[in-house]
Amino acid sequence: MNKQKARFTWSTAKIVLVVSIVLSVLLAMVPATDKIGQEHVDTAFKRALVGYALARGLNGAISVAQGTEVAIQPAGVGVNFAPGQILDPVNDLVERFSWIMMLASSSLGVQKVLLSMSAWGGLLVAIAVTGFGFLLCVVWSRASAFRWVMQRLFLFVLVLRFMMPAISVANDWVYRTFLESDYLTAAASLEHAQIAIGDINAEVRAERRDETPSFFDRARDIYDQALANVDIDKRLEEYRQAAETISENTIRLVVVFLMQTLVFPLLFLFIVWGFIRRLTRR
Repeated sequence: MNKQKARFTWSTAKIVLVVSIVLSVLLAMVPATDKIGQEHVDTAFKRALVGYALARGLNGAISVAQGTEVAIQPAGVGVNFAPGQILDPVNDLVERFSWIMMLASSSLGVQKVLLSMSAWGGLLVAIAVTGFGFLLCVVWSRASAFRWVMQRLFLFVLVLRFMMPAISVANDWVYRTFLESDYLTAAASLEHAQIAIGDINAEVRAERRDETPSFFDRARDIYDQALANVDIDKRLEEYRQAAETISENTIRLVVVFLMQTLVFPLLFLFIVWGFIRRLTRR
């Protein structure tokens, strides 16, 4: 009875293994797997490009603010200062953020290339050949001596085939589950800060006068300047608020893209490597 049960169990395991090999080879030939992974990487690549463009726009607005001077000239006594200097501490942060965005875009570009390589025809042929060899070792007892070698080769080429699509799908799931809200909020806040800084710069430039050809124009300028001086503190506070917004949300975006383009891909690679080591263990 025990011998019959053992034979039945072994036959069932062999059938399951044969079916698994055939399904794995067939699934490797389906192009839909690559299409799904490519769509996820393309979407992430577009987000990284948007983040890079946002960083460069912020850098330009801050540079204009830093180069804009406000002249206080009540009763002919002139004092010039640049309110954009308040943004000095965040200017370096924004420049480094633009570099991180460029690196994130490059990382996603590499992932796109690796996805294309995973669909290479030579790799598909290797999967078919090693799958057939492994199947032969399973069903033919005389070839069982080569089963361990064929099993390792078959699993290796399967990992090369499915690793990048699986990482792309898992990475996209992590982004949509844990990071999407942070990305949308931070990107919207930075865009709003860029518009706000641009509006302040436009107001400051509009208040400057290059020429005062007449006495009445000069009197009007002094009067307008006196009124503008009342709002200087308000503008400085607006610059400070913009600086705080930029600092906070820039760091949030840096965390999002580092997690998506560096931390999680390496984590998934580590998990896949551990999984393969377990499968190839005798």
